[in-house]
Amino acid sequence: MLSTPGQMALWEQIPLAEMFREPFDAVIANPPYVRTQVLGTGKSRRLAERFRLRGKVDLYQAFLVAMTQVLRPGGVLGVITSNRFLTTDGAATIREFLATQYEVCEIIDLGDTKVFAAAVLPAVLIGKRRETVKRSGHLGAARFIKVYMESGTDGALESTPSASLGEVLSRGSAGTYQVPEGTLRVTTGQLSLGDDLRRVWSLASASEEEWVRRVRAGSAGVFGDVSHVRVGIKTTADRVFIRSDWHTLPEALQPEDPLLRPLLRHENAQRWRRRDEGERYRVLYPHEVSGGHRRAVDLSLYPKARAYLESHRDRLEKRRYVTQSGRQWYEIWVPHDPQAWAAPKIVFPDISPEPRFFLDCDGNVVDGDCYWIRLRAGIPPDLLYLLLAVSNSRLMTKFHDIVFNNRLYAGRRRYITQYVSRYPFPPPDTPTSREIVRLAKALVSEMSFPAPRADIEVVEDRLNALVEKAFGLTPGERP
Repeated sequence: MLSTPGQMALWEQIPLAEMFREPFDAVIANPPYVRTQVLGTGKSRRLAERFRLRGKVDLYQAFLVAMTQVLRPGGVLGVITSNRFLTTDGAATIREFLATQYEVCEIIDLGDTKVFAAAVLPAVLIGKRRETVKRSGHLGAARFIKVYMESGTDGALESTPSASLGEVLSRGSAGTYQVPEGTLRVTTGQLSLGDDLRRVWSLASASEEEWVRRVRAGSAGVFGDVSHVRVGIKTTADRVFIRSDWHTLPEALQPEDPLLRPLLRHENAQRWRRRDEGERYRVLYPHEVSGGHRRAVDLSLYPKARAYLESHRDRLEKRRYVTQSGRQWYEIWVPHDPQAWAAPKIVFPDISPEPRFFLDCDGNVVDGDCYWIRLRAGIPPDLLYLLLAVSNSRLMTKFHDIVFNNRLYAGRRRYITQYVSRYPFPPPDTPTSREIVRLAKALVSEMSFPAPRADIEVVEDRLNALVEKAFGLTPGERP
């Protein structure tokens, strides 16, 4: 075992290979996971430059490059890290790096099995460093094992008793296993790296791949072709800008009504139509559109809002990134065009155990814990209802799980732009799709004047079957 005195900084300018007498035969590691927001802009930039990384840099990515630099050709890397590198757009650079530098032998996605107490979904990667970097042609195939806790949605599955997760991994066989912590669903297969160096690494079995292929073959396009999918506003000072008790403030500090806009948050999310129970929040939105461009409002025209914001000025000015970008200290960090909210839009929470896409036609602002979908110019309005029905369908939940592989703990899923914009939708000008639109409109209307839940479920079951039919599948077909 080679050793070097003292601890070296990861961004030390001395080439890593010169820090050791000779390269290593094997590196086994569990590098730390620290995202860009925690690292800070300065350190993230230095790491990106030092290790030639692009996008949103996580500390584990720099470690992967550094470990490779001290590993001999033919040496073996065994690393456990966040499984985010498999599917997120921000990890495209590191996927490209791993595919060109290594013959990837095996990937084990441990998902929500809670191997660690920390809230991270881990994955194990085992690879053999290539003798020469390979940047073109087919990059080979890797065996994968994917292990997730079974949510209990399919009680008919027969489970094999097992003593532990370790025993399940030792077997390495697909199936459903009963362990003390619950029921594990194990999927196995071959991940083909192909010749697209940056694409998402989808850990899907052969039957799942074939099912996904058929869904895509029956589609007319993806959501991003016909709509904009965006995250909601981000104030970076929610306690200042977002409240449900504006009316309780002293009169002189109650912002003028034109600047207080109704806000949709994750608490409002349910399928088809928003939930209105509980507190209704409004956001102080100090932006307007003039001459087709968004700009900060002139606070001298709104003396009450100005007095309120001045009372929080110390806190708001600590957001130096706002003023350093040439903006006013009282602005929201990520605003949107206020006029865009007026058009009908689909809203959905960023994290949810099930799809909760709903229609908003009231011009509400969308908070940063949600995303929203608005049709592109010239797209027929009824297509929004088709997208709404597809989003809430069982088919799209299955597609989401297979293709994006992003289940969190307790069966929750991430619903973000890079996933939802890639949802396929069926040809809209067919009798089946027109019936889907009709039923989706009926559900939106019924949710305004609540019908019994059992009646709604009957319509949802009918919609689920129609969505599968619209994509050319047999209703009830599963991979």
